[in-house]
Formats: sequence, structure tokens, C-alpha cells
Amino acid sequence: MEKFIARNRIVVTRWSFGIVILLVLFTSHIWPRPGLFEFLLQALGFVMIVIAVFGRLWSSVFICGYKTKEVIQYGPYSITRNPLYVFSFIGAVGFGLVTRSLVITALIIFIYVFIYARTVASEEKKLEEVLGVKYLQYKANTPRFFPDLTLYRSLPQYTINVPLFEHAFKDAVWFFLGYGALQIIDLLHRHAILPVLFRMP
Repeated sequence: MEKFIARNRIVVTRWSFGIVILLVLFTSHIWPRPGLFEFLLQALGFVMIVIAVFGRLWSSVFICGYKTKEVIQYGPYSITRNPLYVFSFIGAVGFGLVTRSLVITALIIFIYVFIYARTVASEEKKLEEVLGVKYLQYKANTPRFFPDLTLYRSLPQYTINVPLFEHAFKDAVWFFLGYGALQIIDLLHRHAILPVLFRMP
């Protein structure tokens, strides 16, 4: 199961979040409009999406072009072994909160953890094989997910792979496009253009 999910994580992710998108299209939340709780959920979600975008870009600066070639231990990679996945998780939760549905948020968390905990475990095994002792030492000293800020270190200069970073930048833009799409769906719900089949917390 772990290897299958790791090899097919993009397909599995698309199918899983396709189900979430269907829920978003035809359901809505139960909170009063306008209301403080609704506003706080959406505001927190937006902040998390922004953090995810800039966090992924920050991580990409350090990892683009080096992923399976060197053990990167600077910037975000000095405080967690998987910053791209950590920031993507923050963004995914942010999308859930922007829908103002705690059920959808919980579903997104479950899907993400189910898929990517296995993906990370599989990828780390490969990195151990390719990078050897250096990666094992890095693994022993750096947390897999939860950042340890006391470990942070950086460099005065760093060479980046520009084409790969540009690709990462384009990927990051999709987070904002996704946020915009959620706002459009909400607007269509409010004007009864898109039907709401049922509501949930």
C-alpha cells in the first residue's frame, strides 16, 4: 500500500480531492452570514494559504535541483526534513477553513495525512539508499515534520536552479487561484446560481 500510494500519489491525490471538490460545489456550511465565526474561519484559512505559498517558495529556493543529489540542511531544511510537505499541509488546511466547513477541513486533513505520510516514508527510504550516511545523520538530527526552530541555520550565498524554481513558482500560484475559485463558488451559492444540496458544520 505504501509503495503504491508513493508511486501514484498524484493520481490518488487528484481522485481524493476530486471528491472534496464535489462536496464544496454542492454543500455549504451552517454558520450565520455574516458572522464572526464564519469570518474568522475564512481569515485564518487565507493566512494559512499565504504561509503555504511563501513557505513552498522558500523551500524551493533550497531544494530545486538538489533533491536526490545532496543532503540539504539549510533554510527550512534545517528545521524539518520535509518543509514542502509541511507547507502544503498548511495550505490544504487553509483551503478547508476557507470553505468554512469543519467537516470538509477534517476530510482534507485525513486525506492529506493518509496519502503523504506514506509518501514521505517511501521517499525517505530512497534517499537513505541514494545519499547514505549523510542522510542518516541528517535524519537523526532533524524532525520529519514538526519544525524545530532552534536548529535553524542558513547561508550567506546559495546557488539555485532557476528553471526548476520558476516551475515551483508557477505551482505556488495555483494556491491563490484555488482560493479565488472557492470565493466564486461561495458567491454562486449565495445567489442560488449553484444549488446547495445540504449544509454541514
